[in-house]
Amino acid sequence: LEHRRMLARAVNRLTAGKFNAAIDVRLEANASETPVSDPRIGPGSVILWMPRTESASAAERAGIWVTGRTKGGAILNHAPSPAPDQDFTLLILG
Repeated sequence: LEHRRMLARAVNRLTAGKFNAAIDVRLEANASETPVSDPRIGPGSVILWMPRTESASAAERAGIWVTGRTKGGAILNHAPSPAPDQDFTLLILG
């Protein structure tokens, strides 16, 4: 009976949009690649991002793309920038 309650709570959280699939990432300053490590990332994962600073928004406009998706990691490719606060929240799906 308890496992049914736990399952129901988990399903209710998912339908309310409260699933644990987001991480915060800062792009490396003066670099063109930023490695991202997370056990939820896999070869078929879709990684979406939301800029959280003005510098991150500028980086997004300059172009960001994902390569090297493997079990536990991926690479964010981006234009080099000296900005130290290129902060994003990433959503990992799949």
